[in-house]
Amino acid sequence: MQVFSGPDDRVEVGSAKRTLDVALSLSLLVLTSPVSLAIAVGEILDSMLSAEDRGPVVYRETRVSQGVPFTLYKFRILKVRAIVEQIGEQGLAPKTVENRPENVTAMGRFLKKTGLDELPQFFNILRGDMSFVGPRPKPVAEYEAEVAKGVWRRKVIRAGLTGPAQLLKGTVRTADDDLAADLAYIAEARDASQWRRLRTDLVVLWRTIRLMLKMTGE
Repeated sequence: MQVFSGPDDRVEVGSAKRTLDVALSLSLLVLTSPVSLAIAVGEILDSMLSAEDRGPVVYRETRVSQGVPFTLYKFRILKVRAIVEQIGEQGLAPKTVENRPENVTAMGRFLKKTGLDELPQFFNILRGDMSFVGPRPKPVAEYEAEVAKGVWRRKVIRAGLTGPAQLLKGTVRTADDDLAADLAYIAEARDASQWRRLRTDLVVLWRTIRLMLKMTGE
């Protein structure tokens, strides 16, 4: 599907969607705090047992949301050497590095499989960097390469913790399938009322929870 959003087709968040983002992210930050604490302790113990796994508990990375760079937070799943050498020096995409088992820490394997490494992004949502639903934010280099090809989806709408493309995980799909799913969501968001858009977001969130329980590890 080669249908791209134009750079001026900006889709605003809307008060109903933003209210959901603030209320839900704040609630989840509180509710998941015991889990986050347990993960932090697990990361520290992992570092104590394996010198290769030592490093900060929280990993920071510059991503782009609606054309604006921001600092994304997640629990670190990669060995520091992989971050420095493969992402920093070689310029490999973080996803590519994560998909190499030898780069992932012992604790990171569990976090990646369950998706719990994304918990700190509730803070990004609360700050307004991201929304709960939208295209996943890309690193700056990947974002710029996509825009250079005329694909504007991550420039016109706020990035999300999950989105229509993420619902395709565990299936046989192509990059065009992911793009088509995101573009369909953007088209609906642009034309729908706030309440219809809110209902769509709630459906995506519910389906995401069901998908996480399958632990595809993607």
